Amino acid sequence: MIRPVLALLLVTAAPAAADPKADVLAAVDGALTAISTGDTALFERVMLPDAIIVAQSYARGTGALTTRRPTVADLATRMRTTTDKVDERRTATTVLIQRDLAHVWADYTLDIDGKRRHCGVDSFGLVKVDGVWRINSLTWTAEPDGCAAVAPK
Repeated sequence: MIRPVLALLLVTAAPAAADPKADVLAAVDGALTAISTGDTALFERVMLPDAIIVAQSYARGTGALTTRRPTVADLATRMRTTTDKVDERRTATTVLIQRDLAHVWADYTLDIDGKRRHCGVDSFGLVKVDGVWRINSLTWTAEPDGCAAVAPK
């Protein structure tokens, strides 16, 4: 009699096991979906307002580096005002998690109006705030040379 009661208590008392990696990737994919759809509300929901953003862009042919530091508000404004059809996708992805700190390193491709604009690496830093993963840093490289011509499906 004790074993069935104990088993019932364990099943009903134990919360469903969460998948921290899936939760982290949900925040990252939320940002990428927001960029691809122009959903600024979603973008602002997954980003911390004062997140640090750094874009490392390399010139086609010469590889000359340009570094930009847009804010979350700058990117949201750009998303709101563009008429371009943007399609950003992550490919090979590494996720590291330690308690309420996570990092995602992902190769990505970016197509604009159906043409490959560039590819590179997205580097997302995340922190858990009030039980929710939020992006506190976003850095990427924009490599125009050497990207496949067609986005992976």
